[in-house]
Amino acid sequence: MPHYAAIGFDHPPHSMQLRDRNRSEHRRFVLDNVAPIRMTGAMRDSHGNQCGTIYVFEAVSEAEVWEWLRNEPFFVNGVYATMRVVEWTPAYNLFEKCDWPA
Repeated sequence: MPHYAAIGFDHPPHSMQLRDRNRSEHRRFVLDNVAPIRMTGAMRDSHGNQCGTIYVFEAVSEAEVWEWLRNEPFFVNGVYATMRVVEWTPAYNLFEKCDWPA
């Protein structure tokens, strides 16, 4: 099954207030709909503020990824200025499995 990278960039300089307001709902949605996700994490600026998100999905199609994103609270509530989904081919992986940071 193909993999897709979804890369969302927040509104400059960041969307921390929107993220904080929607974080609980976002985490609940992700944990309840985690099946297609293979990797995810926040991008941070030089001041430590979250300024975007990277998701890697295993999905039948790009349309399936967009369907997931269209229901994700950060996306729905305007955290991202832009979101791009592209097919991604894993080539090398040394990430250890980790739990969501507190």
